[in-house]
Amino acid sequence: MKNAPTVSSQSTKNNQFIEAQYNTESTKELPLSAAAQRARILDYLQTHRVLTTLQARHLLNVMHPAARVMELRKHGYNIISNWRKDADSEGRFHRVAEYLLMPRGDV
Repeated sequence: MKNAPTVSSQSTKNNQFIEAQYNTESTKELPLSAAAQRARILDYLQTHRVLTTLQARHLLNVMHPAARVMELRKHGYNIISNWRKDADSEGRFHRVAEYLLMPRGDV
């Protein structure tokens, strides 16, 4: 496929590191309330600063991260959305949001 986006080796290494930290086997035991999902997203963003839609679904068991991010924004967190192409587990590319937590006071 001409001009198709590719997954960089750095991106793959980052995902492997993240998966080691957020063991995907334990996601079966995670609480599913909106508050618990917001807490997982916030914790992840505070630790890693950036989270994609696919990472939120795969690593944090948050099926609708856009809604949880919107709620965090309403609670005063400055989270910026950027669009990017990212590969799913089957290697198919999707246009997904990349959420970036800005430090307090930054615009």
